[in-house]
Amino acid sequence: MNLTQKTVKGVSWAGVSQVIRLLLQFGIIAFLARLLSPKEFGLIAMVVVFTNLVMVFRDFGLTAALVQRKELTQEHLFSSFWLNILAGLILSLIIAAAAPAIAHFYSEPELTPVTIVIGATFFISSFGIVQMALLMKQLDFKRLAIVEISAVAISGTVAILLALAGFGVWSLVWQQVIFSFATVVFLWLFSRWRPQFSFRWQRGKELLGFGLNLTGFNILNYFTRNMGKLLIGRSLGSIPLGFYDLAYRLLLFPLDNISSVIGRVMFPALSIIQQDKAKVRYAYLRATRYIAMVSFPLMLGLLILAPQFVPVIFGPQWGRSIFLIQILALVGLMQSISTTVGWIYQSQGRTDILLRWGIFSTVIVVPSLIIGLRWDVEGVAVAHAIAAALLAYPCFAIPFKLINLKVGHLFKQLSRVILATLAMGAIIFGLRLFLLNTLGANDLITLIACVVIGVISYAGLLFVIDRGLYQEVWQLLGQLRASPDEVLWQPEYDPGSNNEDEL
Repeated sequence: MNLTQKTVKGVSWAGVSQVIRLLLQFGIIAFLARLLSPKEFGLIAMVVVFTNLVMVFRDFGLTAALVQRKELTQEHLFSSFWLNILAGLILSLIIAAAAPAIAHFYSEPELTPVTIVIGATFFISSFGIVQMALLMKQLDFKRLAIVEISAVAISGTVAILLALAGFGVWSLVWQQVIFSFATVVFLWLFSRWRPQFSFRWQRGKELLGFGLNLTGFNILNYFTRNMGKLLIGRSLGSIPLGFYDLAYRLLLFPLDNISSVIGRVMFPALSIIQQDKAKVRYAYLRATRYIAMVSFPLMLGLLILAPQFVPVIFGPQWGRSIFLIQILALVGLMQSISTTVGWIYQSQGRTDILLRWGIFSTVIVVPSLIIGLRWDVEGVAVAHAIAAALLAYPCFAIPFKLINLKVGHLFKQLSRVILATLAMGAIIFGLRLFLLNTLGANDLITLIACVVIGVISYAGLLFVIDRGLYQEVWQLLGQLRASPDEVLWQPEYDPGSNNEDEL
């Protein structure tokens, strides 16, 4: 099977896994919400605040290091396995040691045993990290999808049965433990690789050089992404934070459900061809274009229709979120493609530059948010947007140098998608004004009409403006049923060419 076909199939399976897991998780949570009290969910949420922070350190970037490394020996795998076990054990012990302090912080004595048991999942999960990395490296996202869906279904079923039996908060605790254990079991079933009692520090050191830089960036990224909520919660209180958090969740939607799904596959795929810069450029530009094709109209539509979307979906009490959503929708539009530069840093093995970029962007973003806080929660949202705009060009320009790509070439590739998106935006903006001011339609009718016309107009505009994109998508879908020796995705230029203008 050629790389393109494996990549397309990988994206398809990653997408299927994402959708099914979201549906399963929603159903499980809805069922458990009827059996358990808000307090029991709240206890778990208190612990998750700390475990999510520790999660950043989970494997010290060793999974990504194994996926990226071109020449991988058994010594690398054995050494990485035992390093992961050690890291998982240390993190679980840290959580266990901190459990009494966490319980005291919240004045909830029950949290001590709950935190200790949940913390054990770091040690349990460490037994499957190498197997997961190998499946990712092989672009075997079909098996990874089966692993993830099965683990969610089994752990959710156990949680429901325990809740029915009256286990209360412990049904949620054991849900997390069973999920980690089931994931490891399925990874071992689907992977033929088995560890041996062998460890070479030199091999581990080679992987850690890549992984620790990535971990450092992830820490900074976690800190930066949560700084706005931390500042608002500390200075303005829970009510403004609630409005901001709703808007921020919508900002993350395209990142979590579009960019990240494609990114799971693109990173190992680009790592395979990392030495052929022309192929990396071509694959990166095409993947970014497909993300923009979906995320751009989604976020612009949200910006225009927020005054109707918020009261219809969330209720009139969330009206203050409208402006925040409109501002952060602009940020989400840009970040849906800017987050893709991580594929380049990682596939090219330059997480050292990624870490330096993380330090630089943190120095820009955090002071901006602090300054914006002077104008309340709206000031924080605007400051976030301004900081994102200031960082936009260097965000692309720095990693693009690693693959000899110019920023202008990216926007040239996206120009037709941008044009179709803006034209769609103008259509639904005019339609919204006509329905509200001329016909006096209510918010629900206006929202439905604008969404339907927006989808139809965008599809039609894109077909007229960029018919080649439709042909590419159709051709890629053909990869799902193509025989292994068929080569269906031919580049529009010679991958071996040094002529940048051909991009």
